[in-house]
Amino acid sequence: MEQTDQLILDTSQRLFVDHCGADVVNTAENGVAPTRLHTAILEAGLPLAWVPEAAGGVGGSLALGFNLIRQSASFALAAPLAETLVANRVLAESGLELGDSWSVLVFDGGSLPTLYDGKVNGVVENAPMHTGVVRLVVPVSDQGTMRMATFTADNVSIDYRESLAGESRARVQLNEACPLELSPAIADITEQGLMQFCALVRACQIAGAMERMTELTVAYVKERQQFGRALGKFQAIQHKVADIAGESALANAAVEQAVRELSAHGQPFSSNGDTLLSVATAKVVASEAAGTVARLAHQCHGAMGFSFEYPLQQYSRRIWSWREEYGSEFYWSERIGLAVANELKGSPTGQSESQVWDIVSR
Repeated sequence: MEQTDQLILDTSQRLFVDHCGADVVNTAENGVAPTRLHTAILEAGLPLAWVPEAAGGVGGSLALGFNLIRQSASFALAAPLAETLVANRVLAESGLELGDSWSVLVFDGGSLPTLYDGKVNGVVENAPMHTGVVRLVVPVSDQGTMRMATFTADNVSIDYRESLAGESRARVQLNEACPLELSPAIADITEQGLMQFCALVRACQIAGAMERMTELTVAYVKERQQFGRALGKFQAIQHKVADIAGESALANAAVEQAVRELSAHGQPFSSNGDTLLSVATAKVVASEAAGTVARLAHQCHGAMGFSFEYPLQQYSRRIWSWREEYGSEFYWSERIGLAVANELKGSPTGQSESQVWDIVSR
């Protein structure tokens, strides 16, 4: 990791520690905006980490942005930092003007809104959203080509909702909506490329949250006494903690491999078969681990884990929510199977079985 990247991550770590405790997250879920946290993030320039220096950003690497997203998830960050990072990078790639506040990419993997005669029509059923968002970045289809359109929240119809984690989501409807800005046709951003990128963002968030759940569980079983000794002294609890740590480590390894491959690609939003397997694997591994880690962590904590004041439930609800967004483990497992089958089509009869492992493990 470059020294500059580490300095940014150290800065964000201190910022999150100071401004995003468990009480801040709970308060935000109750409808009170964490203004100090939001202001500190914007003033530190964290949403510009993925924007090139020529466009007024930090010029950080892909690895920096993904590490920042994973770190923010370990605090259950009560701010749309991940969404704004992605939206700003898309704006920069599209050649559109960047803002100095929160933005979101209005995309959920479903059908894209369509552009006709300068106006946009369509519905995005489950878009990431936040009440403080200033700019909406919407990928639109223009006769088979991809373009980016920007809107403010007041010139589209937004039906605000909440995810299982209490995070803001929305059904965004565009009826003859006139964009503030509209990019030219973009060759380096595809619908499937956006889907892969956003899936890796969610996998990073799951991995970061599970790291924190592991820490909470280890600390709890060391302190909690039962029958005159710490819970961590019981062999059954030790097995559960070991499984939690193993699943978390496996998810982090899969995520890091996907980030390395995507970083080497050079065009992160294009649909590329070279990165499909690693990204799909990261999302599948992280999503499957989410179920195991949440179940075992709550078993170790007992009733305490469901307490609103105790932070474990903040993370378990988030990983349950994130695992379903931008493709479930079933969706991405199917993509892995189709990709492998496609590569095996040209294999000589009788040799395909031996090549499957080579394809999925390269």
